[in-house]
Amino acid sequence: MKKRLAYAVALLAFVGGAWLTPQPAASAELGSLLVEITSPSSGSTVSGTIEVRAKVTIIGLIAVGGVQFQVDGANIGGEDGSAPYSVSWNTTGAANGSHKLTAVARSTLGLRFTSNPVAVTVKNGPPPDTTRPTVTINQAAGQADPTSAAPINFTTVFSDAVSGFTGADVMISGTAGGFSVTVTVTGGPSTYNVAVSGMTSDGTVIATIAADMAQDAAGNTNTASTSTDNTVTFTAPPPAPVRRFEETDPSIAYTAGWMPDAHGSLSGGAAAASRSSGAQATFTFTGSSVSWIGGRASWTGIARVFLDGSFVAEVDMYSRTVEVQVPLFTAVGLSNTSHTLTIEVTGRQNAAATDTWVLVDAFDVPPATISRLQETDPSVTFTGDWLQGDRGNEWSGGTAAASLTPGHQATFTFTGTGVRWLSARGPQHGIARVFLDGAFVTEVDTYSIPDAGGHTVQVQAGVFTATGLADAPHTLTIEVTGRRNPDSQFAVVVVDAFEVTLPGTRRQETDPAITYSPGWIQGNRDKPYSEGTAAVSTTSGAQATFTFTGTSVRWIGARGPQTGIARVILDGVVVADSLDTYAPTEVPQTTVFTSPGLAAGSHTLTIEVTGLNNPASAGASIVVDAFDVTP
Repeated sequence: MKKRLAYAVALLAFVGGAWLTPQPAASAELGSLLVEITSPSSGSTVSGTIEVRAKVTIIGLIAVGGVQFQVDGANIGGEDGSAPYSVSWNTTGAANGSHKLTAVARSTLGLRFTSNPVAVTVKNGPPPDTTRPTVTINQAAGQADPTSAAPINFTTVFSDAVSGFTGADVMISGTAGGFSVTVTVTGGPSTYNVAVSGMTSDGTVIATIAADMAQDAAGNTNTASTSTDNTVTFTAPPPAPVRRFEETDPSIAYTAGWMPDAHGSLSGGAAAASRSSGAQATFTFTGSSVSWIGGRASWTGIARVFLDGSFVAEVDMYSRTVEVQVPLFTAVGLSNTSHTLTIEVTGRQNAAATDTWVLVDAFDVPPATISRLQETDPSVTFTGDWLQGDRGNEWSGGTAAASLTPGHQATFTFTGTGVRWLSARGPQHGIARVFLDGAFVTEVDTYSIPDAGGHTVQVQAGVFTATGLADAPHTLTIEVTGRRNPDSQFAVVVVDAFEVTLPGTRRQETDPAITYSPGWIQGNRDKPYSEGTAAVSTTSGAQATFTFTGTSVRWIGARGPQTGIARVILDGVVVADSLDTYAPTEVPQTTVFTSPGLAAGSHTLTIEVTGLNNPASAGASIVVDAFDVTP
């Protein structure tokens, strides 16, 4: 009997070719657990993280407490207490090669039954690459103190030590002296040469070089590899001098219909004039900007302007007052190559004009940024007995001041890099002493004989010019001496106007970078504005917004007995809430607001009409004539 019972127990311990190893007291349970690994199959190759699964068959009166999976006898994770039984195995923790998987089933009474081993082969690749590509930036040797004549060079190297660098989109930005510069990138795919150029003033260059989506063979990317530690100083050459091409220069070609107009007040003493419809004057030049110098008057007409053969503007030269040697049209932002600028007579005129004449006096390359301030400007102070408001000649702005009393002075206070005194020459004019910033500079004899055109008096004549000044406040003093040329009849000294040269580029009120809300009247010609016109508004809330890139901006407007109070908004922030433009006299082309020291980049300057005015003002007009931008 005992032998038969032992045989029965042994028979129950073998099922399907798998022997179960019962623990002691197995006979007391009268049952056992049959455990078998179902996945992975024996002889398979595995890698990465896999799921190991097993099934348990209950034989007799016994219950499963849990299943523990093992590899080479070591536990994988914790025991799984409920069917289906499985565990995740990260094979990267095992060496590549052969390993044995087993599953140990535990009964609720603590008995354990182990499955037959399953042999698998682990085959994993190298550990995954999670290292981002790197970027290093080296400044080229010998670039410690360059000039802007040659670019500042940097070498940018991308690398990846694990899987290998595959490519990058390079993002570059740079600043120089606070303003944007030109950045050129060449080379690749892992080494880039970066050149920073376009510096126009003394300062430093900071090149920020970023790997935008630099990628390696494993797919790792890097969007944050940047360097700003690339500061170099440089000394910029002075701005290119203005070169004036007189109307007789061979670079200007005329069709039929033009005639010479000699006058001592014109540039070079003469200009080309025409009122023949279709007559053209074509100027060929090399540069990135150009200005047509001519004249405005009640008898000047309308011209069409073509740039490189394409129509760009129609210029109405009507003016209530005569203005000579003034810019009539300016083009900026051109490629620095050869261009043509054509002036075409239309034979048409403003409704208020009396004739259709068009004057080509000269062309400036590059154009100077100049404001003409009349003698009525508050920045001009007179000491002594001056005759002011004289209208006896075709003065700039219509009036001038004159004196022949020794010691009488007119002092002009201005900020700019140059100044030009407009006066008159003639047979009754005398000698003046000129002082700049309090220091005597020269004596100017304003006597002259009739010019080639037979004009006795040369009005709006430039009799003194100072250039190369620091962009800072200055004073120019004209002192009457009471002395005269022996051939002169009197010693009259005239102060007509002053022209101030300013740094930067002038953008007229018609520039597309300026947007106007409703309420503005454009093309206003009631004063000698920059290039003849301005935008004017009295509508409360009306805005003019100028979008520009630079580190400094000036609003060129007007002051007068009928101008009001404006609000100035820079980059969305109110910087002048109640800017009063009132003045007791007419002051066109004046700098109303200046904002220097801006960060390099794009900005907006908004002029808003408040509808308010100074109690002394008879109106609330706000004038937008132009904006000057310094890079």
